[in-house]
Amino acid sequence: MKNNEGVAFVLRKALMLILVGLLSAGAAIPVMGETITIASGNFAEPQILAETVKLLIEEQTDLEVDHVRNFSGSSLLHAAFLSGDVDMYITYTGTQFTGVLGMEVTEGWKNRDRVEDYVQEQFAKQFGAHWFDGFGFENTYAVAVRKTFAEEHDIKKVSDLRKLSNQMTIAMDNTFRERAGDGYDDFLDLYDMSFRRPVSMDYGMMYRAVGAGNVDAAIVYSTDGRVAAMDLVVLEDDLGFFPPYDAALVVSHDLLARYSGIKEIGESLAGKIDVETMQRYNKLLEVDYEDLRDVALKLTDEIR
Repeated sequence: MKNNEGVAFVLRKALMLILVGLLSAGAAIPVMGETITIASGNFAEPQILAETVKLLIEEQTDLEVDHVRNFSGSSLLHAAFLSGDVDMYITYTGTQFTGVLGMEVTEGWKNRDRVEDYVQEQFAKQFGAHWFDGFGFENTYAVAVRKTFAEEHDIKKVSDLRKLSNQMTIAMDNTFRERAGDGYDDFLDLYDMSFRRPVSMDYGMMYRAVGAGNVDAAIVYSTDGRVAAMDLVVLEDDLGFFPPYDAALVVSHDLLARYSGIKEIGESLAGKIDVETMQRYNKLLEVDYEDLRDVALKLTDEIR
């Protein structure tokens, strides 16, 4: 978490512990409406989704929702959930399939429905958590090129790059470059191609580089708002290399047992957001620098 939000979160939890101690000692403490916590990672998309869930819960129930942002990794998010510091969070099927659940991405595990069914079953069994059906889109790795480049070379799908790849520079983040099973080396093997020069860089730099023509292609996130902003084209993964990464809400069974309205809200969001819609709202936050709450309010109005 960013330092300021992390410190605030710790202080709030410490205060809660003090209040519990006072109540145990018989002190008269005025009881206010319960506040529950939703958490999100350190990039735009899960923050928009979490803020949207927060707005809907506060609108439709008497609960207040504390949105804790900028967790720096899925393992930290999940640990906070297991400890009870977080009641619900936004995550992705592929992330937890290979991360928390420790599964390997094989050919049989690239089916979206099968992976979703598995993580739903295992989260309920192992962690006492309800994994809601996805929001309607997946944010997976994808290969993107400039629209002008795609039109000039008649490129529509990843395998079309095979005729040009040995003359191309491709950019990616370090995670994709090094990961096994669904990373760069395996990608090259499946598509039977090699690039003249692969380079690793952070996402901000990578989008600027491909947009400016300093690199020819990039491994991007399919719903990133900068894809549209930079006039890039996402190529069809015609050999089905990239595993599914469907975005979803995870909520503790304990919370759902106490507040049935949250389950109704979670179920109402299933299938409501497609890739193009998520790209558009990511762009509002990442590129146009609109306020997070304002962006979430717009999305809430669109999907209700």
